[in-house]
Amino acid sequence: MENQLLKGARDFFDEESVAQIGQVLNQDKEQVKQGLNVTIPALFLGLSQQSDPNGGIAGILEKAKQHFSNFDLQSLLGGADHTNEPAVHGSAEEGKSQGILGSIFGDGLETVLTTVSGYLGIDGRSIEKLMNFSLPAIFSSLTNKGQNWDFTHIGRLLQDNKTAFAAAVPAGLGLGAFGKLFDGGHFSGIHQTTPITPSNELEAHKEPLSLPRAEDSRAATAGSGSGGGWWKILVALIVLAALWFLFGKGCSGSKQEGATDTSVNSTKVDSSAMKTEAGGSVVERERTDVVLPNGVKLAAFKGGIEDQLVQFLKSDYKSLGEDSLKNTWFDFDNLNFKTGTAEVLPESQVQLSNLAAILKAFPAANIKIGGYTDKTGNEEFNKKLSLERAMAVKDYLGKDGLSKQVTGAEGYGSQFAKYNADAPETDRILDRHVSVSVR
Repeated sequence: MENQLLKGARDFFDEESVAQIGQVLNQDKEQVKQGLNVTIPALFLGLSQQSDPNGGIAGILEKAKQHFSNFDLQSLLGGADHTNEPAVHGSAEEGKSQGILGSIFGDGLETVLTTVSGYLGIDGRSIEKLMNFSLPAIFSSLTNKGQNWDFTHIGRLLQDNKTAFAAAVPAGLGLGAFGKLFDGGHFSGIHQTTPITPSNELEAHKEPLSLPRAEDSRAATAGSGSGGGWWKILVALIVLAALWFLFGKGCSGSKQEGATDTSVNSTKVDSSAMKTEAGGSVVERERTDVVLPNGVKLAAFKGGIEDQLVQFLKSDYKSLGEDSLKNTWFDFDNLNFKTGTAEVLPESQVQLSNLAAILKAFPAANIKIGGYTDKTGNEEFNKKLSLERAMAVKDYLGKDGLSKQVTGAEGYGSQFAKYNADAPETDRILDRHVSVSVR
């Protein structure tokens, strides 16, 4: 189940309002949607940093109650009508919302704007406007459309859902600007739902943040230019053709072949600089050295599991509590198996070796391993295969003397798969993975 605060804010925007915002920012609707996918969780995350007893949440809510009590997006749009005329800006309403942004992020506002601007490829002024447009949606969701402005209640909501907000920030966007707890972190592999209760013992996974009433946008590109996405589609088609050639029979043949691969990046290591993301777009991955506390350097990808996990282990992750930790997962992004088996392909050994090195550098950290498949094939086989693949990782670590740091391995089959069996391969591939959770 997706986080309800995030969903409430997303539901605030319909296709018409997205189009109007696009006119103001001189961006197309898909670019606006992509931008809102960043600004909504970023604002929630910024507010969560103000929600402790010493924070400024009470003052922020008082300002918001004065300015957004009717949650009128049109006032921020400058009274734009339903024609093609762009909205007028520089209004008093916009100035008020800018003051709230400053209250949320303080001296870090410029850093936040620069970070988001660099990620989206949109100028910082437009990002600031987009955040202003997001504010009524945020406060509408937090206050149940204005029915409850109690700052104690809202502060508790923000604290309880902090990890969900961090999880919803898209892949590759550093979280250091949003608070000390997440300083330097890249949580691109986290899967998050609403806070876990004691009765919910199964680990769940978040759904990628996407705007409502925009189901067709999965097929759209996330490129920043009017034609910039077509080459990505072409590359994706080429990659898919190669995958069909290599793995096609395993995907469409026996019902027992429910999970042909587990990597979000389903290409081989030598071509792993190309990563498939939600919606089928293919992006080039940046290589980096991940430096461990003991001085060991790991060859990895920026934003990959090694990068994410090390940054997380360097943070104050224990303050999240056991329930939040159980709901925080990091996906292997270069772990591939022989079709229909738990046999790790030789080129994937490097990522297992990197995980072992990380555990050795953080001897106080324990992990649980989970295996997941898509919804194709026989579910009984899927669950068995997902367990065998999780156990393959566990066994590898055990042979390296790390058994005590692995609390368990479990196969979930397609239990947490988001996409239907007849969904495009570019979607189903996101449901096939092995993940680790810090305990």
